[in-house]
Amino acid sequence: MKIKFYATLRDIVGQKEIEFDIESGVTVQEMINHVINEYPRLKRELLDDDGNLYQHVHVFVNGRDSPYLEEALSTPIQANDKIDIFPAVGGGKGESIQFVQEMCGIPIWLLQKYLTELGAEENGKNMVIGNGWKANLYQMEDFQIGSLVVGQVRIELEADPEVWKDLKLKLEKKLLRAGG
Repeated sequence: MKIKFYATLRDIVGQKEIEFDIESGVTVQEMINHVINEYPRLKRELLDDDGNLYQHVHVFVNGRDSPYLEEALSTPIQANDKIDIFPAVGGGKGESIQFVQEMCGIPIWLLQKYLTELGAEENGKNMVIGNGWKANLYQMEDFQIGSLVVGQVRIELEADPEVWKDLKLKLEKKLLRAGG
């Protein structure tokens, strides 16, 4: 089973993707426990004092965050499932910048391309994760003025305050180039 790690977790495991010998049918929680057994330093990053996954840590299975899986952490996973684990964007202290904007005239694929050019990696459909930030992209109903129809997208971006200032400037430059 291949598992991708993000941000500070990569420093602990030494690379961005690790392959584990885990059988199909184990639960998300069992997979987390296996990862921690292999990399004990991850325990303090992923689990609280009671051994529960921190709420600010995200474990995605095929692009879906574990709390939203059918059986949450008890959901069985398969060896070919796409697993991504990343820490809190804002350090787990609730200190993050929330940026939400609806944009006309820029296709969702182009916005996603711009975000990957800014250092993000795709993490499922219409989600990207960068170092210290993540963004969800949503296709909205087309905007219409008379006979002119223009596509609309919505971006919901969360960033560490230390990262936000530079990221915002770079994103604004790219959006101006797109006309969005």
